Amino acid sequence: MNRCTLIIPDAGPFNSLWVADRLDLLLALDMPLVVVDAVYDELTSDPSYPKDRAVKAFIDANHPPFIAPTEIGEMEREKRRAGKKLKSNAGELAIVDFMSSDDGLRRYVSSGEPVALLFEDAAIRVINKPPHLHLLSTVALLRGLEKVGVIDSADAVIHDMTHPTKADRRPQDRRAFTDLPDGIDDPAAIGSTWVPASAVGRRR
Repeated sequence: MNRCTLIIPDAGPFNSLWVADRLDLLLALDMPLVVVDAVYDELTSDPSYPKDRAVKAFIDANHPPFIAPTEIGEMEREKRRAGKKLKSNAGELAIVDFMSSDDGLRRYVSSGEPVALLFEDAAIRVINKPPHLHLLSTVALLRGLEKVGVIDSADAVIHDMTHPTKADRRPQDRRAFTDLPDGIDDPAAIGSTWVPASAVGRRR
């Protein structure tokens, strides 16, 4: 059975896991990561902000993930190089571009390989969901990691996301989730399963 690719099309999972100081959980899955380019740019654009520095260091140190290109992302980078004003909603537009274009999500699902989409943005929609595509929110990811024994308590991590205590986390960094208590977990009809490396097999 083929190894699953984990696609992160919005900034929410990175932001939430950073607030809880648990970006490492993305590596616990041992899956190839794909991040939409404009989302990466948005996440790492302000080196004076601890979150941007930490997320950039995390992604760059564990490269690849493959940074998925979008037309919006490229246009915004060109504007940045030219010193022009950037779109305030570039990340959202890039997500739409990625989710709907032949060079975006369709490129990954067209081969029939198993794909997991990790998200928080409620606006993300998948039309005619392929049978090998697994939709997963951050909360559901944590519930699943608890179930297989990777973490002791999903509720503890969620609490750290919603009640940050570290000195470099600001009050506005706290996360709000509309999918509690269980999250969104829409399994692939076919594809693969995943368990920790310490168990037999490791697929999702």
